Amino acid sequence: MDIENKKSIALSVNETPITVCYYQEGKPVKGEVILMHTGGAGASAYMCWLLNFNALVEAGFRVTAPDAPGFGNSKTLNPNAKTPNAVDFLHVFIESLEILNPHLVGNSMGGMTISKFASEYPELVRSLTISGGEPRIETKEVSELGSLGATPRNDFVREMFSKPQLSYEDMYKATADFFYDRDHPMVDEITRCRLNTLNDRDAYEFAKENSLGQIKRRGSDGSVDYLHLLQVPTLLLHGRDEIWFYPSTHREILMDAAIKAGSVIPSCTTIILPHCAHWPQIEHSDLYNQLLIGFLNQVLTLQNHLKYHNIPFFFFLSFAGAPVFGVKDYGY
Repeated sequence: MDIENKKSIALSVNETPITVCYYQEGKPVKGEVILMHTGGAGASAYMCWLLNFNALVEAGFRVTAPDAPGFGNSKTLNPNAKTPNAVDFLHVFIESLEILNPHLVGNSMGGMTISKFASEYPELVRSLTISGGEPRIETKEVSELGSLGATPRNDFVREMFSKPQLSYEDMYKATADFFYDRDHPMVDEITRCRLNTLNDRDAYEFAKENSLGQIKRRGSDGSVDYLHLLQVPTLLLHGRDEIWFYPSTHREILMDAAIKAGSVIPSCTTIILPHCAHWPQIEHSDLYNQLLIGFLNQVLTLQNHLKYHNIPFFFFLSFAGAPVFGVKDYGY
């Protein structure tokens, strides 16, 4: 994945014109994969997937990774227009690029987008892989936590944006909060990626506005009452130890709610990685790639078997005893 090897396409989403930056490489020998990135200040497709993109290409997939509207180099052309709905954006993007039945992979904000998309357009999706602790069930304990935007981490981000200029030191601290190991060698590179994105004034203003809006955020970024409708094989692949991301009073409650999502999704495997936080695809990229590609190959094998025997895939999931829920804790 080369940051200079980006493409662009002009789209209209709900009558809002946008220019979308995206990366696309590989041949769809085993199928298509779309990567939807995390949220947060300075987030982009490159920042989120730079350690995973090439591995998927080498495994035989054509891989596409867009910058979501307002992030990276994707821009709403009318400065007064509302940022398009993420699910509507993904639908238009997939149709415009004529991407057939992709596996959808998302982290955090991207996980929320692809899970909601799959509930609305099940016929367009081959599988889901979700990381970053969302979506999560709105348990009684989660609802009692109040605003998830009123945490020390988010308070620091708002303080960071109140200063006349972003500094490397502040962005490094904000980036390290997404890791279990604050001295992880990728913290520096991700910090520089985020700062580079935020050099763009539009991206900066969008991130600043979102950071202020986070104060209202509660247990999830949206309703999750659709999870039982998901009809495709799903892998939840979460880091267990978000020790800097959430206060100690929140962590176990939120992780429990994220794991419970796996018991609601009809065909779901849940894997929990210790010594790993919000970005497992970065913090433990080799293991993440191994688990993700293994899952995608398993889905391909199963679907080819069903196609050979002329068994409808959705029928199999509903009535033929597909695996429902399993939690694996990878210790190392």
